[in-house]
Amino acid sequence: MGLITTNEAQCRDCYRCLRGCAVKAIRFSAGAESGALHARVIDELCVQDARCVLSCPQKAKKVARDLDEVRQLLKEGHPLAATVAPSFVAAFPLQDPEQMPALLRKLGFGRVQETSLGAELVVQMHRRLGLDRPLISSACPVVVNLIERHYPALLPLLAPVVSPMIAHGRLLKKIYPGYRTVFIGPCVAKKAEARTEGINDAIDYVLGFDELWEWVQEEGLDPGSLPAGEFDPPRPGRARLFPIEGGLISALQFDLQREESYLTITGLQNCITFLNHLSHNKIPGPPALMELLACRGGCIDGPLSLCRAEDIYTRRGKVRDYYRSRSKEETPGTAGGVELPSSLMYREYLDRSVSLPLPDEHDLRQILAQAGKYRPEDELNCGACGYDSCRDKAVAVYRGHAEVQMCIPYMRKRAESTSNLVMAAMPNALLIVDYQLVIREVNPAAERLFKRQAGEMIGLRLDELINPENFLKVIETGEMMSCVHSYPELGIITREIIFPLEREKSVAGILVDITAERRQREQFELVKVQTIARAREVINKQMSVVQEIAGLLGETTAETKVLLSKLIELMEQESF
Repeated sequence: MGLITTNEAQCRDCYRCLRGCAVKAIRFSAGAESGALHARVIDELCVQDARCVLSCPQKAKKVARDLDEVRQLLKEGHPLAATVAPSFVAAFPLQDPEQMPALLRKLGFGRVQETSLGAELVVQMHRRLGLDRPLISSACPVVVNLIERHYPALLPLLAPVVSPMIAHGRLLKKIYPGYRTVFIGPCVAKKAEARTEGINDAIDYVLGFDELWEWVQEEGLDPGSLPAGEFDPPRPGRARLFPIEGGLISALQFDLQREESYLTITGLQNCITFLNHLSHNKIPGPPALMELLACRGGCIDGPLSLCRAEDIYTRRGKVRDYYRSRSKEETPGTAGGVELPSSLMYREYLDRSVSLPLPDEHDLRQILAQAGKYRPEDELNCGACGYDSCRDKAVAVYRGHAEVQMCIPYMRKRAESTSNLVMAAMPNALLIVDYQLVIREVNPAAERLFKRQAGEMIGLRLDELINPENFLKVIETGEMMSCVHSYPELGIITREIIFPLEREKSVAGILVDITAERRQREQFELVKVQTIARAREVINKQMSVVQEIAGLLGETTAETKVLLSKLIELMEQESF
């Protein structure tokens, strides 16, 4: 199961998650039973920014959780060490940030430290690497996913440094042997990062701030009633500023003297725009350090934050105020004098990109035509479906990521059309095919006749559904035809009226199912044959008797023979 899943019963096919997904890692497909479209995350394309979770008005997107496992471990008496993301001061509803360590100890954690210690180690590793070549910061797992899956050519620029979470997890394992580590923060992507091969030795479980708050409420705790507490030493320094825009650069302030030597970008779409330019060599002489954070304003806007109603500036101020209030208590020396060897701070990356098929112009035009887009002016590019243009959506249809009926203006036009109302109400099947015999329209009666959903038939060639010979004749002659046709492979017989639609360069066929009628007639014919045979048998028997008693019954026999002969004649002429 993927990191982000969809509850199909709650999904209402509104395309809002797709509109909010910067990398279009959402697939819409019809459910097996209802036929309704539902959204699913395409794991191999997803960068795990979780904006689809936030944007879903029906709360149909769910994130994998570790809360039950963590609670069970505490119940069984296992020692746990918590590493708390520095954004907690702006993302968790506490009256005083110093209540956080007290709260976590109340829940059962034996050791409680700030992930900022890991951030200090990351700063230390950057100093070891030096700033003599351009590097993209690797602290944000969404940015790492983005580069690995969508911009693999930029992998050499990605700083070969683990994230603060991984660094701190390894530090905790070193100073607290036997403890299992639990990261608590605002980021969905951290859940997957903790399980990534090569760095999955550092963090055992990841809880979102939302899970922690749920836990607190279930325990009936009032964080406001708890006394101020202290995180376990050592104390971090300027790395407490990591969750806000420019946090890494601020921690490296003495190493980055010139403004042109660094760059900070936040917000996933802004990061994508920048990486696009960088990958196409449109940024000559890139800065020595490029700090990219997927969330607006930094980690303080993470998807699992609980204080999102506050403006971003207020949240940023809380982080700065907390750093200032604690700066005098810092343990002297970088990361409190704690170090990890470079081997534990180093990370390698993989090209995780997926090669997706691209349609040629012919295929693209066919897909566009299915949505009523025959000319360039038909392509509205309104974005209602979630794609930036009609062609982008057609490409997604070709890849199996979208359906033709996702075009809202086209579906509205169809729904409002009187002719389509008539089509929907028709008791007989209607097929409309273009001159290449590609099915363009079907009505509900056709779905019932052929026992297929419209989505399965539209776009097929007619010869993949039925014998197209009568339609071909109409295309060739341009004349309407009426006939009866049998389709043994489908077990149906139809009376067909097929006529050209010259303006649309199409042919329409109305198919009346006469299968039952024909079978009833066949039954009647059988009964008729049997009746005639029985009548002949009666006549023959009577004639033999007549020969014996001709004198006595001659007149009566002759009359009976005439009546039965007339009956046979009438039945032989009878047509159903």
